[in-house]
This record gives sequence, C-alpha cells and structure tokens, in this order.
Amino acid sequence: MDASTLRPLRVAERRRFRVDLRMLTAAAAVVVVGSATAVLVGGGAGGAGDQDRVTAATAAEVFGRDDADMTVFLCTATVAKESRCEGAVSSEQRQAIEQVLLEQTEQIAAGQWVSQAVAYDDFRERFAHNQAVLEEVKSADMPSSYRLKLREGADRRQVMAAFHGVAGVLTVIDHASSPYTQAAVQERQKWDVSVFLCKAASAVSACGGKLVDKEGDTKLVKEGRAATPAQVKAVQELIQKSPGVEEVVFEDEAAAYENFKEAFKDNKTLMEATRVGDMPRSFRIKLEDDAAAGELTSRLQRQPGVAQVVNNRCATEVAKVYDGFGLLLNEKEVCP
Repeated sequence: MDASTLRPLRVAERRRFRVDLRMLTAAAAVVVVGSATAVLVGGGAGGAGDQDRVTAATAAEVFGRDDADMTVFLCTATVAKESRCEGAVSSEQRQAIEQVLLEQTEQIAAGQWVSQAVAYDDFRERFAHNQAVLEEVKSADMPSSYRLKLREGADRRQVMAAFHGVAGVLTVIDHASSPYTQAAVQERQKWDVSVFLCKAASAVSACGGKLVDKEGDTKLVKEGRAATPAQVKAVQELIQKSPGVEEVVFEDEAAAYENFKEAFKDNKTLMEATRVGDMPRSFRIKLEDDAAAGELTSRLQRQPGVAQVVNNRCATEVAKVYDGFGLLLNEKEVCP
C-alpha cells in the first residue's frame, strides 16, 4: 500500500488552548501605568526585593501568566555561555530594565515582577507530572521576570525592540507568537508524532543538503533530494508495523497548506510569505496513551527520505517551559 491510499489530513477543529495557572501574588511587584507615568510597587530594584507582597494599596489588579501578553526574562548565574548574559542580573541592571518599562508607558498597561523563588515554585507545581523536566531544571536556573500587559493596539515590535541589547535581559517572549503557541496547534490536531519528508532542493543535511557560512552569509552549496516513492513507502510500513501506533495519516502539500492557513490565519505576514510549495509532505501519528514516542521517533529519524521527526508530546512540554519560564531545554534530555 502506498501513501496515496491513506486518507488526507483534514483541517483540525479549533478549540481554545489554555493552561490553568494559579495567580502569583507573593513576592510580586506591579508596575501601574497611567497615561504618562508608571510606578513600581513592591520588589523593585533597590527595594525590599523578593520578600515584598502586593497590597490593596497598589490599586492595580495582579495578573497571572495566562493574562500576560509578553514576558521579559532576566539573566541567571547558570545561563549558557552562548547567551548574552554575563552572570546573574544585578540591581543596577534591574534599575535600567525598569527604566525601559517606564519609557514604554504608551505601549505597556501594567507589569508584574516575578521572583526566582516564586517562578521556581510555580514551575515545580506546573510540571509535577513530568519528572524528566523537573530533574533538568534547578532553582538557580530559573530566571526572574517582568510579566507585561500591553495596551490595546500596542506596537508589540516596539516593545520587543526596546529591550534588545539591554544588559541583564535573557530573552523577551511575545506570547502571541511564541513556540508554545505553535506547539499548541499540533496539540489541537491530536498528533503525537510528525514525520516530515525531504523536499527537493532542501537544505536539511538528512536530505543531502549542505549549508556553508561564508563571512556571516549562509549559502546553500548542495541541494538535498526529495523523498522517493520507495522511501515514502518504507517509512509508512515502519510506522504501521510499530507497536503502540493507534492511527496514521499522510498529509500532502495541499492538505498541509490548508491546515497551515487555518492554524495561522491571524498572522498576515506569515500567510503572505508562505505558498503551497513550501509545505513538506508528512505522516501524522497518534499513539496509544501508554506508548512512548521516543523510540519510534529515533527509528524514524534514521530512515532515508526523512527530513525531521517531531515528538509533539515533548515539543509541547518544552515549548511550555520556554514560554512560561524562559528556559530552552534539550529535548534529548527530557523526552522519553
């Protein structure tokens, strides 16, 4: 049986994707932004710090992660050397970061300071079901942050740019377009594993492509080859023979593009830049509830004609950690 005998993947039914989070009030600080000024209340640089609590006197509503539009994560002492950080954020750097918040009052409605201790407690609670993730992150790894609530119609790019290059800032995440948002699309589509096949002229090394960096300019010096019918059939047979597979569908370029348009219809820039021919063919796999995806993912990644295999179960978890806590975990370390 060849791939054409499998039913096409239909556009997934859209549903609201939301993670329930407790509202953090302990050790928090709120930036109350008025028409022209902002006041940092509790936990600000030079103040009582992480021990402060928000009181009713702030006259501002404390909001949780689900309600934040953007988060500014700060440097820690254990952050990777390749980051822009040079150790943990200092009090002077926090003062400079808070000054940026004040300068962006036309865009930012309110901000909430979340300490390292509070963030780590929340992380432990939220990922209590995933021991591998818990073991990968220590308390010293957890960045403190400023959660931001933007004004209606705010220029999100301007806010992001305002923190670019500011000392002490690890990363700034816009929750409307983060990897977590994209991973949620896969979760809505119910597929646990996605197997993307090689395209013609691909730059992916698994497909035979080769990129060379010359003086900061990346060039494709060897084009990869598309997966052959025989390779596609071999991948299909491997999937169908694998234990724990509940369902598999084949998605051609046209079906992939329809799903893409539905998933990202609100992202005009991305829609205008993407065509049907940009979409890879793929197999989408639903596993039984107790089946582990790691072994199947590894076997499929070694198959000729396969460009990439994504463990959607794990990708969603890793994306949640990045989106909520600013930490980019190694999937090989945390995926079963």
